[in-house]
This record gives sequence, structure tokens and C-alpha cells, in this order.
Amino acid sequence: MEIIHAVTEESLARRMFLPAGLALAITIFSGAFGFATRAGGAEGSAKGKTVGYITFGLQFEYQVAMVEGIKKKAAEAGLVLRIVDGKGDPNLQVTEVLDAVTKQPDALLVNPVDAKLIVAGVKRANEAKIPVFIMENPPPEGKFLGFVDFDNEAGGAMGADELAKLIGEKGVVLETRGSVGSDQAQLRHKGFVDRMKEKYPNIEVRSLNTEWIADNAYKMVLDAFTQNPNIKGVFSHNDEMVRGVVSALRQIGKLVPVGKEGHVVIVGLDGTPLALDRIRDGSQDASVGQDPYAMGGIILGDIIAHFEGKPFDPKGRTEPVLITKENVNDPNLWGNAGKKK
Repeated sequence: MEIIHAVTEESLARRMFLPAGLALAITIFSGAFGFATRAGGAEGSAKGKTVGYITFGLQFEYQVAMVEGIKKKAAEAGLVLRIVDGKGDPNLQVTEVLDAVTKQPDALLVNPVDAKLIVAGVKRANEAKIPVFIMENPPPEGKFLGFVDFDNEAGGAMGADELAKLIGEKGVVLETRGSVGSDQAQLRHKGFVDRMKEKYPNIEVRSLNTEWIADNAYKMVLDAFTQNPNIKGVFSHNDEMVRGVVSALRQIGKLVPVGKEGHVVIVGLDGTPLALDRIRDGSQDASVGQDPYAMGGIILGDIIAHFEGKPFDPKGRTEPVLITKENVNDPNLWGNAGKKK
């Protein structure tokens, strides 16, 4: 397997808060990148085929783990995998997809930052007869052969149940949200607020458009607590934003450990390594975990099946699991991957 990245080890490590092993694993080969023209192995074989993978953004631990799952599956099949960092920037990502199409890979895999904006790139790939596969955030137009996601709505509902239980089913809570153009964020929001309305009428939800970003969460949570110091808890659409939540609570003297009087309950989503560490040290109560390794493996399995002319399920899905202090050390959690011996 050949892997070429549009990021260097140094720049990736600088942007991310990752265990060293994860950061290093991303950069097998760095330098100039591009897509070879369509070639590959024998008819009906995946070996030697080129797959262009435009990521959501490698500043997120979860996305890095997803790349690891994809790389593993690609190596097993002998694919040439070309990874480009979308950097969480929807406009940049569209440009990257359009550029990838001009290089004619044998397949294109995209994890859209903004589903609507990426339509232009998907349609261009359709015109070039390049098979497209999508992760997490399906575009409303354009054709793609395979799709895999996480049950985001169920994840939001699970977060609501855990938060409600821990605050005693009454009070004001905050929801730090992902981006408006993200299908994941919209479904997590729907699952969360619908469950709150359905089961917990004494809980008031105040949603903050924090756009997946920890700095945004820090500023907006700080403002929210300034206006109402009696907020009981926070549900975050990802664990990355919990960094900002924790920093805000620390600044105003409200970062109290789990189990102590005055503790503000925090439930995140993703199950990142840093989230698991926060659960261990008592600054975060729980995380709704995903399995990015499995998700990456599923979609690469679909691409391989396509190359080999075999049938595959065009719609794959992974399910949420609640992570608390009781199971935080489970070695099967992806966030513990760097701790495996």
C-alpha cells in the first residue's frame, strides 16, 4: 500500500492534541502529493487501485482514528491510498475534491464538512465517471455508491438520557452544537432535544452554535454562565468542544470534580482519548462513544467490493455506546487504542 498525505508529521502533531503514537501513525509518507491516473491491478482486483480520500479534518482525534481504520483496510487490499486534509473548511474541501477529480483516481472517498457545498465536487466526479463513496454527511444531490455513518440521532438521545439522569431531571442545560451544514450535527441536535421534550419536561435546553470548535465553546459557555450561573450541565456534540467547556468552567471557578457539590455535569460525544482521560480525572462525566476504526473499515470494504465486482450494502451504520467511569478503561474503546500493549 502506498499512502501519501497532504500534511507533514510536524504540522499534524502541532494542530492536534493526540497521543504520540496516533500522530505518528498518520504520517507514513509526507511531501508533495497528487493522484495517479487510473490504473491498478487485474480486472476484478482491488490491488493497485488508487483511492483519493478527502478527510473532514485531521485536527479532530476522531477523524484521525477513522483514517487509521481506512489505512488498515487499504493495506490489506494493496490499495494506493491518497489522503488530503479537509481541515474542517468546507470551501477548501470543495476545491480539494475538484482537484482530485482532475487526477482521475479509481475511486473517491469524501467525508463532507458541508453536505450542500460538496455537491459540486460529487457531481464533477459523477461526470468524470469516478465512483464516489461518502462518510457521515451525505450530500442532497449527486450520486454515490456507498455510504457509512454513525446513528447520530440515537447518540443525541443517549446523551440526553445520561445528562438528565445526572442532573436530577430538572434545571437549565447547554447544548454545544456542530456546524449548521453538518448532517451529523443536525441529527445529534434532533435526538437530544426531542428526547428532552419527550421525557424531561423540567429541563430547559439552551443551544449554542459552536460549530465543532473548542474556542467557540469556551467563549459561548463563558457568556452563558455569566448570564445564568445556575446552569446544571452541558451536552457537547463532540468531545473536542469539551476542552473549551472545561476551560470556561475553570476560569469562572466552576470546574468541580464529579461527585463534589457544585459539579457541572458534562456529557460529550465521540469517545476520544482526551475525553476518556477527563472521565478518569473527574472533569467529564460521560461520552457517547463511536467507533471510527469500524466505520473506516466498513467504507473501505465497500470500495474494495466495488473494485472486485462483489455485492455490498450501500448503507452502513455504527451504533453509540455510553462511556462512563465504569467502563472507561475498556481496551476495546477506540480512545484507548494508544494505551494497548
